[in-house]
Amino acid sequence: MKICIFPNDPIKAYYEKGEIKERYFNPENIFDEVHIISFSDKDIEESKVQKIVGNAKLVIHAVGKINIKNRKKEISKIINLVREIAPDVIRTYNPFIEGWCATFVAKKLGIPCFVSLHTQYDHNRQTMKKKNLKKYLVLKYTEKFIEPYVLKNADKITIVYKIIEPYVLKHTTTNPELLYNKIDCKKFFDSKEIDGLPKQLILSVGNLIEGKNHKLLIQAMKKIDANLLIIGNGKLYDKLIDQIKSNSLENKISIIKSVPNDIISQYYKSADIFALLYDVKQEGLPMPVMEAMAAGTPVVIPKSPDSEELVDAIQFSECDVDSFCQKINQLFQDDKLGQKLSLKGLELVQKFDLKKIEKREAEIYMELVQK
Repeated sequence: MKICIFPNDPIKAYYEKGEIKERYFNPENIFDEVHIISFSDKDIEESKVQKIVGNAKLVIHAVGKINIKNRKKEISKIINLVREIAPDVIRTYNPFIEGWCATFVAKKLGIPCFVSLHTQYDHNRQTMKKKNLKKYLVLKYTEKFIEPYVLKNADKITIVYKIIEPYVLKHTTTNPELLYNKIDCKKFFDSKEIDGLPKQLILSVGNLIEGKNHKLLIQAMKKIDANLLIIGNGKLYDKLIDQIKSNSLENKISIIKSVPNDIISQYYKSADIFALLYDVKQEGLPMPVMEAMAAGTPVVIPKSPDSEELVDAIQFSECDVDSFCQKINQLFQDDKLGQKLSLKGLELVQKFDLKKIEKREAEIYMELVQK
């Protein structure tokens, strides 16, 4: 079987962030060929990212930059390319330009299309209204002319968080299926600790963007006798570095822009606590939180509808400095609490295990192909 993937970004971007994961685009190796439609002038060599498709033949087609303005002009060449590939199914990961192209081509050629959603787009839109009027207006355009088309024409929709469901049902009567991000639980649990990292270590992993609230973590470190390691990159990198320096916290806080997916599990295993004060209206249960649980590392995060069932496995904090400091210090002072959270986290994270999620993902593909 063959599949055409319309990813959110060029594959090179995932490679540079260390996010090339085994069989991510080919669950249970059910496809013989994986064709990636990359909206770039030039993407990465297939040999560097082969593991993202497992045993399948990987072909990356760089079709040039496609955007809202030129999509109708460029869509015919994508239709011709996909017709030549003749895939059994098409997959996309957002309801924007990539999603529109994927569903348009799928409908034109009579190929089933699988759309998965990974954030709460309506909340993102409202957040952008306060920060960037130009981007907000673009998102209002997509809300009216792009997103409804994608969601109404998808043959299957999955969401990684419960909080995304109202957004989907606003545009379509198709009920989305909750399919969590997948975690290789054994890999994270079996990982070895890294020598040379600071003791009393708090780890935070995530893109350096407003919704992750790293600035609150940094501010809180003035009141916590520990070290903070942030792994991530993004537009706030320089601002966060300036915040660290202006508060004379260089000896307590460091930022690593990127860690390969192959070894990031070792950082989780080496940390005493994992913390992330993300915006719960935008994300439900981010992948780094599940990865920390799989490594047996106690977790401090805000409460969300997606994390309520994990109440015995997570230390919940309000999204403010005082609450965060209290919860972190409590964990450092109470070893038994940390052990309790760790054991319960290891038990509950099994529902997100790679094998279970891959199995269901592969089943969805087969259901679409056999319709």
